[in-house]
Amino acid sequence: MKIFAEFGIGNKTICSTEIEKGSLEHRVKGFIIPPKIQGLYIRLWLGKRVYAFSTNRFFNTQYKGRKKLKIIFGIEGKR
Repeated sequence: MKIFAEFGIGNKTICSTEIEKGSLEHRVKGFIIPPKIQGLYIRLWLGKRVYAFSTNRFFNTQYKGRKKLKIIFGIEGKR
């Protein structure tokens, strides 16, 4: 089970946690720090472009079909 604790603007709440179990994702309110931290990341979603800076994957860009503005700091881990 992967856990992504996120803080920033662009999600429904400023602090939220996304829990992934296989192909299922569930988002909850609040900042739940994963017991086993695997990395930190910053995600900038500007228009249809997403820029991700991570301690695991270093730098990554993606193109999305919808426009958003998100500035997210996150902690990636697992239970």
